[in-house]
Amino acid sequence: MKVEFHEQATARFAELAQDVLTKVGSFDRVTSPTPRPTGIHPVARVSEGDVIGPISWKEESVNGLGQTTGRYWESGGYRVGWAGEGYEAVKSLAAKIEKCDPLRGRVSSQFVLEEVFTWLRETLEGKRNDALTDFIAGKCSKEIRHYEIWVPIYRTYSSREFSIGEVLFRTISQSMMDKWYSRIPEEHRRSDPGFAVFLNRERSTLQGAIAACVCIDAEKVKASETAHSAADEAVALLRFLSNVNWTCRITSHCLPIGKENTRTTMDLVVEEGNIRSIGKATMEQGPSAWNVDEARYSPLCPGLLEALNDLASSRTETPFRVDLYGALQLHARHSIATEVAHKIVFVVAAAESVFLKNSSEPIQKNLGERMAFLVGATIEERRKVIQNVDAFYGIRSGLIHHGRDVQGEQKDIIDEFFFNVWFSFTRLLSKMDEWRSRDDMFTALENKKLS
Repeated sequence: MKVEFHEQATARFAELAQDVLTKVGSFDRVTSPTPRPTGIHPVARVSEGDVIGPISWKEESVNGLGQTTGRYWESGGYRVGWAGEGYEAVKSLAAKIEKCDPLRGRVSSQFVLEEVFTWLRETLEGKRNDALTDFIAGKCSKEIRHYEIWVPIYRTYSSREFSIGEVLFRTISQSMMDKWYSRIPEEHRRSDPGFAVFLNRERSTLQGAIAACVCIDAEKVKASETAHSAADEAVALLRFLSNVNWTCRITSHCLPIGKENTRTTMDLVVEEGNIRSIGKATMEQGPSAWNVDEARYSPLCPGLLEALNDLASSRTETPFRVDLYGALQLHARHSIATEVAHKIVFVVAAAESVFLKNSSEPIQKNLGERMAFLVGATIEERRKVIQNVDAFYGIRSGLIHHGRDVQGEQKDIIDEFFFNVWFSFTRLLSKMDEWRSRDDMFTALENKKLS
């Protein structure tokens, strides 16, 4: 990709760069603390023979929150660089470059900051005399390219491809894995049983599962960031098809691999100061795997996948779509929460964000009636929805305001409320083309009540 900066931007960045150059300082050397023995056992030892290519490092200072507050390098026997306000000026310059028109959405903050620092350092050392924008444009022209990135989803399967917005979900096939692992010589795999076990575990994790596929023109780190962000949102909508949404008792593990929400435990049985056994267990609080086909053909979810794709593809087309998309993203966090209290917070926040006009409205009356007229076909069904909302908010009040734990029998009420909210959202998805705003929805439901 050919990157060029506007003349005015070039002049402005030149001024800012000169100002930053004047803020460079000289700093005392930092004495490393004397290491104390910890007894930590290393996983492996890296020797000189394990290092491929030149070694590079960066020297920086951090505060108590782990945030970088300064960058330095060795020059002519001195430790020089920027700290405090000087380093903030470096970051500000990099941020402005990142957000300008030729680069916006195509480069990561990390990439721009590193390249700006390189230009500043080499300019001060007399190694270059080009303009900052020429240097950055040259680097970006080489690094920005077309990427197709697949983000594997943990133990989630489908018999066919499907899309949710810009994200295409495809299966990681056996032939793809065969070609990938064929790069490793067969004799190497056979000579090291441990390595073979590692490969089989990795392959078992990937092969047959679906992946969220995103195409983007960007620098590599930015492409990865964008792909993962898009995948997270698309997978959140995909989880709306799962019956995990109907209950507070289980948790979904449908997430990008590495975020799969499984937890492990470990315990040591000790007798007289000696370890007798080490126990390990995996805590899975919901279905260990999920086939999207089950939801696609469920009588409760007809056309839902297509509706979610429609919403994600045109999420900003109307104010109603914007609000509904945001509510579903919030609602999706309940399906991966592990604590009942957290699930309640997310479901309530999602429901109230859509079904209440403002914070001054009576919550239970309006939320209950609007949900009832969305999902109830008869007077009895609507009355049951309203009664459940009242009972649920009593439980919520006890939990949020008085710290009362949810009791076993109360979970039935919570499950009924969760299902009613989920079912209400399915109805909203079917009304996307009828209502342009939530005001349209409120008017339609009020008319229905009075009819």
